[in-house]
Amino acid sequence: MLGPEQLNITPRLAPLILESSAAITVSEKIAREIGLSDNQVVRGVIAARGGLMKLLVNDQELDWASNKKFKPGDSIDFRVRTTAQGALLLPLSIERAKPSKTANSQTNSRESPRFLSLLHRPDVGSIQSKFFKPGIVHEPFLQGLDSNSSQALAQMMHRMRGISPGAVRDAFLRSGLFGELFLKGHVSGPIDIKQLMRKLLLVSKVTGSDKGSIEEIIDEIESRQLEALQAQKNHQISYHFVMPFVDANPVKIHFQRDAVGLDKEASNWIINLHTETDSIGSLWLKSIVTPDFDIEMTLWAERLETTKKAEKAAPSLEKSLAEFGLKLAKLSILNAARPTVDAAFSTPGHVLDIKT
Repeated sequence: MLGPEQLNITPRLAPLILESSAAITVSEKIAREIGLSDNQVVRGVIAARGGLMKLLVNDQELDWASNKKFKPGDSIDFRVRTTAQGALLLPLSIERAKPSKTANSQTNSRESPRFLSLLHRPDVGSIQSKFFKPGIVHEPFLQGLDSNSSQALAQMMHRMRGISPGAVRDAFLRSGLFGELFLKGHVSGPIDIKQLMRKLLLVSKVTGSDKGSIEEIIDEIESRQLEALQAQKNHQISYHFVMPFVDANPVKIHFQRDAVGLDKEASNWIINLHTETDSIGSLWLKSIVTPDFDIEMTLWAERLETTKKAEKAAPSLEKSLAEFGLKLAKLSILNAARPTVDAAFSTPGHVLDIKT
């Protein structure tokens, strides 16, 4: 389990100014893939890869000239300057990695096998989406749970017909992303999915593949926690979670926002939803919300009948958004699967961004 001390990955030490460090040149292709923009401040981390020193920026490995001043775990802030050839990373400051002093720890959390396995966990789809399908959470999983845990599970399972902003907020808080934060702040938070999964491992009689599924759900949540922290270190926001329902298949939700620019101009919010049912097939919805509360939506549906239903429901959607002070500026409904995301964009902190 990732505790508060592990989630605070990089110690907040006083930055040291890098007066003599060389700038790093990044090709136009790589700069585009990792989302570098002019004047942006990004953080890189020194890492050892096969005996060579590398710089990790937004989970992209860049060549790093060996320098005895730096060691694996050091974090360096860079300012981005765009050039005709790509981008130039100008070093600003460094935070030295602080070695662990605990008797039982041989390496710090950044270098531990558990940390690395979660950080580079392959995208195999959401295990939660399969686990929380209606009828899947059956009696063997619930045997031995105390009344509070059983009640918490019931509260996690919302009803699609009664969906509301409050229900989405509740699912977000119970997603397992914030359990350690609540503990560290001595805040009494609701029982979340990760806590419930750990209780199931302790008290239920599940074995074999069922037990493996529960463990994978915990790994999935903790991997998403690390992803959120990486985005935070780049002054961005990125949260993945799953919202389960009693009367419908779960919905995967990802919302993110880029860092605020030096001009202090607010960034757009991007919200991605995905679900798959027997009645509508696979459906993806991407929404871009501007600071002026205008919304651009793109919907991908593999079934033609689903796109037709969406087109008929468009006026009702526009009216519903207006009730919350939002304006539907653009709606694109496509009878197709969502475009495949290149592997370079599937790492933490990235999201598909297509203009249609």
